[in-house]
Amino acid sequence: MKNLSLVLLSTFLITGCGTMAQVWETGTEVVSNTVDTVVTGTSDLVTAVGNDIVDTGAFVVDTSAGVVEEVSSRIDQETDKIEQDGEPEGN
Repeated sequence: MKNLSLVLLSTFLITGCGTMAQVWETGTEVVSNTVDTVVTGTSDLVTAVGNDIVDTGAFVVDTSAGVVEEVSSRIDQETDKIEQDGEPEGN
């Protein structure tokens, strides 16, 4: 009877230790996956924000360049009119 009690106690302890090991492994895996997901999500978010900033900056530069080009063209047209108006008749 004493041996049977010892066998049952040993079986319970081994099973309990195996269960605790599995709980520990599962917890480690959950934490690892959570950290990996957060880091990947943060990286994706930072990349998206960076791309938006670059795209917005490129849009502003393109728009500014277009505005400057239009203003330059308009000034050139107006100065051409002044030059044409200032020429003496007969030339």
